[in-house]
Amino acid sequence: MTDIIQSPTNTAVKELVKLRESPRRRRERQCFVVEGAQDLQTLIDANREVLEIYFNEDLVSTSSASRYFLHWQENPALTLRELGKEALLKASYRKTSDGVLGVVKSWDLSMPNTKMNKTDTPVLIFDEIEKPGNLGAILRTSEALGSGLLLLSEPKIDYFNPNVIRSSRGLMGKVKVRSGSKEEIYSWLQEQGLPCVATSSKAPQFSHRFTYDQDTAIIFGNEHTGLGDFWKQKVDNWVSLKMFGEASSLNLNVSVGCILSDYNRSVGKF
Repeated sequence: MTDIIQSPTNTAVKELVKLRESPRRRRERQCFVVEGAQDLQTLIDANREVLEIYFNEDLVSTSSASRYFLHWQENPALTLRELGKEALLKASYRKTSDGVLGVVKSWDLSMPNTKMNKTDTPVLIFDEIEKPGNLGAILRTSEALGSGLLLLSEPKIDYFNPNVIRSSRGLMGKVKVRSGSKEEIYSWLQEQGLPCVATSSKAPQFSHRFTYDQDTAIIFGNEHTGLGDFWKQKVDNWVSLKMFGEASSLNLNVSVGCILSDYNRSVGKF
């Protein structure tokens, strides 16, 4: 390891801040920042390439990061650089820090050009999703409930946004995610022969009573405006969620959890 970087104005610290704040910088460098030992370890376990690990020894020694840190020190493939506390907190975006920041190489999210396999279903499509925290939570829910491939239809956010990473607890590196235009995604769905299901509060059939095909695509609209006209015209079946209160809709992540649970019951996973 090199000498401890003490100054918050050090070039390396400034670069960490740029990577945290700037989608453009992340695209230029083709990497992103991960804060927190557990999230970083999840990405390591998913075989994502870690370029550098920055740490503060005092913060690490008094946090849960210590249980991972020894293994990282013994791994010759990992480059570790020590920061002074003030320097690390300058680069940090959390109010409290466990003393670990990782720089991880980003990966290609372009649409696949091969036929899907059995582990790709159900395919979940998110049209023009715009809230990083929502997407991160959806990734956690999808991973927990055994979804297949997630397709981002013209997303309005950067997949490597720190809030996506934090809300997914690093699982954004494990879930299979691709991104493309509406036309690209729909063309791929047609090649796979997948029926499309979407939710609407006005749909007469409830999701928990609907018979889902195991190989199916489930489409979710934007958090504010719902499903756009392009996808509305592609839907084969509409389903609604049974609700008893006055709410007319649910948070997108909650809807995903409900629909995936219904799908799992329908195809016999539960």
